[in-house]
Amino acid sequence: MDELNDKELTQVRLRFLDLIKSFFISSPDAERLSRWRGTFAALVKDQISPDVDQAVRALNTQLTEKKLEDLQDEYYALFIDPFSEDHLNLMASYHIDGRNYGDTLIAFRQYLFDSGIDVTHSGSDSEDSLAIMLDTLVTLIELEKNGEDTADKQRELLEDFLLPSVTHFSKAAARNSSAMFYEACISFCRGYLFLEKSLTA
Repeated sequence: MDELNDKELTQVRLRFLDLIKSFFISSPDAERLSRWRGTFAALVKDQISPDVDQAVRALNTQLTEKKLEDLQDEYYALFIDPFSEDHLNLMASYHIDGRNYGDTLIAFRQYLFDSGIDVTHSGSDSEDSLAIMLDTLVTLIELEKNGEDTADKQRELLEDFLLPSVTHFSKAAARNSSAMFYEACISFCRGYLFLEKSLTA
């Protein structure tokens, strides 16, 4: 990738995080599938990092081979169907503490309080869900864009919460026979977050 100035880099970071969030916010639709296909067809030509590049290739293959209905069925089995044996839990506490609403959630709530960040979440998701943790990183980057120094808070979020959680999510997805597309999504997320960590070093 070409060298970017600070403003351009911030925009790229926010776009990547928006892309990652779009995998998990709701069941895939035709508009997002079209966006994903165009994005990963372009990214597969770039060299970002070994982990990210591998995930990009996997996602590009999945998006080329699968129809919208296939991705919707996978999303339903992993995240919606209460009777599915292939449910994939994306709450940090579940994987780190062995149960939902564990010590990791308490620690993350304290982190949010100390950072002055208010979050809005649905009744089914606690604050330590992947989507909310990603939203928190977006908030910190936007505050930084507006002149506030949030580098330490970004690094703390990545090192203490996001990267440990996504590493667990990635292992769980790899064991899940239904998570072909979403295993690649989580791998892409993990690889990208390691790049984010390097920006806060």
